[in-house]
Amino acid sequence: MLKNKNLWLKVAALLVFSFQSSAVFAEPALKAAADIPALTELLSAAPANLVELPAAPEVKAAPQPGPAPQPGKEFTPVVYDQQRIEAMMKLLGDIYGNKPLPYDQDGTTFKNKEGKLPAQPAGYYKEYTLLTGNAPHTVKIGDKTYKVAPDLSARGSERVIIGGGENVYYTPDHYANFILLKVVR
Repeated sequence: MLKNKNLWLKVAALLVFSFQSSAVFAEPALKAAADIPALTELLSAAPANLVELPAAPEVKAAPQPGPAPQPGKEFTPVVYDQQRIEAMMKLLGDIYGNKPLPYDQDGTTFKNKEGKLPAQPAGYYKEYTLLTGNAPHTVKIGDKTYKVAPDLSARGSERVIIGGGENVYYTPDHYANFILLKVVR
């Protein structure tokens, strides 16, 4: 029992002094240790049967999705409005490249209060403003035509919601409809 107690005292003393790596603290600490006979005895009488433990395995973090998918050339389903495609690809490029965005609300959590998107944990969806300039107030996506809601503010009514850094949802009418778009490279 006494052997184990001495071993643990030695380990504790070694740990205390191993954390004293700075030259400012190390030299005075070593001098102070030399003035304590019991500590000096413990440190000098290390048992010969100590076993070196293997290094801890490196733990790699799970890959985290980026803020948005990498932009491409077009979307599927097909968006039949080149101006909107360009605006969405530019927005995706800015998000993907961590460039500054024009509105404070860009990149904030979209809470999915309407429940129109698949249920996900809080923080999964991020909202971004889509600025389309003088684009037509209808947009055909796939085989359906959507009416773009009137602009209620400088941000307009069109939004892009990014889910988990990979799913792109476009809403032309301020959350009344959501269209899942896949980037085609």
